[in-house]
Amino acid sequence: MIQTAHPTGAADAKVALGVADHRLAQISGVLGPQAMLGPSRALDDETISRVRGFVADLAGQLVGDHAVLRVTVGDMLAADRAIMLHLHALAVETWLIAALANSRGLDSVLPPLVQRRLDAGAAGADAATLATTMLAAQSRIGQSLCRMRLPLGELPRDLQHLAHAIANHAFAAMAIAPRELAPEDGTHARLWLLRRMLEGLGDDLVLALRIDQAGVPLFFSALALASGHSRETVALACAEDDPVRLALLLRAAGLRGDEAAGQLVAIRPDADPSIALRIADAATAAQLLAGVS
Repeated sequence: MIQTAHPTGAADAKVALGVADHRLAQISGVLGPQAMLGPSRALDDETISRVRGFVADLAGQLVGDHAVLRVTVGDMLAADRAIMLHLHALAVETWLIAALANSRGLDSVLPPLVQRRLDAGAAGADAATLATTMLAAQSRIGQSLCRMRLPLGELPRDLQHLAHAIANHAFAAMAIAPRELAPEDGTHARLWLLRRMLEGLGDDLVLALRIDQAGVPLFFSALALASGHSRETVALACAEDDPVRLALLLRAAGLRGDEAAGQLVAIRPDADPSIALRIADAATAAQLLAGVS
C-alpha cells in the first residue's frame, strides 16, 4: 500500500479533504496498476475483485455470447469514471453491510425503520406497500451484489444509457449488429425505491440518518439527500482512510455535533469523535466540502 501523507487529526479539514480527493481520483483506474494509490478500505483486494466482478457481469449482459466483445466492453466500462465510481460505491456498500452485521449485529435485511413502515396501522397501507416492495428489492439486489452481479436495470438511468452506448460502439467497431436492449425506466430499481421511501417518511426522516435505525442502504440515500452530495460520495466517505469527509457530510446533513459524532463512530469505530464536534455547524461543513469539490 502506498500511503499519502495527510495532516494529523482534523485540524486542517481542507487539506485533509484535498489529499483524500487526490487519492479518490485514482478510483477511475481501479482495475489498472495504480489501484493501490487509493484509500485502503476503499481499494483493498476484496473490493477490487468485487468491482471487477460487476464490470464483467455488466459486459456479459450487454454483449451476450460475444466473448471478444465482452472483454472489449469490459475494458471500456472500466475506463469510464462515472460507472466505476458507482460500482465502487456499491462494493463499499456491500462491505459495510456485512461489516456492521458482523460487528454490531445490525439487521442487513429488515432494519427497525423499515419494520416501522411495515406497520400499516401506524404508517398507512401505501407506506407499508412501498416498504414491502423496497425490502424485496433490497433483498434481491443485495444477494446479487454479494455474488458480484448487478442487473443492468439497477444502474441509474444515465449510466444505463452510457453502458448501452459503450456496447453499441463496440458492436459497430466489429461490424456486428447490436443486441436489442433498451435502458429500463428505473421505477422499480432499488435506488429509486429507497428515494421514494425517504420522501414518504415524514417525521421519521430524522431516523434515516441513524445507521442503526435505517440500515446501510437507506442511510446512504438519506445522507446523500440531506447533505446535497451524491450517494457515491457518501459510500466512499465511509471507506476513506481519513474519516474527515464522513464527519463533514454528517454535519452538513444537519446533525448536531454529538449526533454526528455518534454516527461517525458507529460507522468507523476507529474514528476520533471529536472530528465531528469541532465542526461549528452545517454551513461550515457544507462550505468545507464545497471548497474541495
